[in-house]
Amino acid sequence: MVNIPADLVANYTAFSTILPTDLVENIVNFQEDERLLLSYARIASLNAIKVDLVKDVFPVGAAQFFYEAHNDALISHVNASYGSWRPALQSLRSFMENTLSAIYFLDHPVEFARWEQGTFRIAPRELRAYVGEHPKLELIAGPLNVKGTLDNEYSTLSKAVHASNSLFRMTNADGKINIAKPSIPELGKWSKREKEAFDICLVVLIGVLQEHLDGAKLSQLRSSLSFALGPKSRSALKTHYSISIPEPK
Repeated sequence: MVNIPADLVANYTAFSTILPTDLVENIVNFQEDERLLLSYARIASLNAIKVDLVKDVFPVGAAQFFYEAHNDALISHVNASYGSWRPALQSLRSFMENTLSAIYFLDHPVEFARWEQGTFRIAPRELRAYVGEHPKLELIAGPLNVKGTLDNEYSTLSKAVHASNSLFRMTNADGKINIAKPSIPELGKWSKREKEAFDICLVVLIGVLQEHLDGAKLSQLRSSLSFALGPKSRSALKTHYSISIPEPK
């Protein structure tokens, strides 16, 4: 075993003791905020999609990408619940990547087999381009600016991943390190990003799976999506695909 100096051991012990207390305090401060409750409702809609649709319709390999997207969304929520904003936004970007990958590999079983073998990969930009031109999304691609919205949201979240924008930094001007930085305005910024990422990803997923959700099909699932989709997306799905998503109550 490495001989770690006693002062470092003492510092580590103090850090490990204080950290859970600080995080729990942050969680308690935020837990009454409606935006986190709405976030949880959106994540519940992902679980409904997973249970009622993806596990039965998707090949196992493609489904696993969506399962990981669901997990990414939960990780983002957890990080936001105690004020760790950059990791929360980074997980949202992973949510987008994995959702789009699930759609791509649903349509491309040969490429998935190659991916498993390590001989195929597709860049996020190509995923967005593929979904933006998907034939099943032709009717909503223009009205919802699918490709542009995917690109813009992904670009915004990438600024958090690459720390290319000072708005996404966790440290202070004096260099003080912050694992968490509880802030109501920051919670609002994250909530907006989550809302936008969910809206565009789920409207394209529903469009691709339109034949399973139109008319009176899977009414409970469609009801669960009310918190995950904005009015413009709900209207487009109703107009072009006869998919009714109720307004949140």
